[in-house]
Amino acid sequence: MSFADASPAQIRGALTREVAASFDRQWRELMSRATERLDLTEVHEALDAWRQVAWVTWAHGADVYRRTLASARQRLRTGERADGVVARQQLEVELGLSVSTSR
Repeated sequence: MSFADASPAQIRGALTREVAASFDRQWRELMSRATERLDLTEVHEALDAWRQVAWVTWAHGADVYRRTLASARQRLRTGERADGVVARQQLEVELGLSVSTSR
């Protein structure tokens, strides 16, 4: 499934329950500002970002998405990767791919 042109309702339908609540809050705030400013730029930018979240959630499942978020939170909090997480460079070496020096 492609989320490239997904509507807000389609996006919301692909999200986990807890993430959908964040989507709802942001959507209300954005629509309120858009109404006041007569400008949908922020709405379109947010929809593009949420479409990516919806696709990842749909493609990999809610449990994988939740684990990914938990791992990211741990890394932000501690600076350490979660158990079992491999650095991209290490994975590239293990797969025999050239290691990127620009990332």
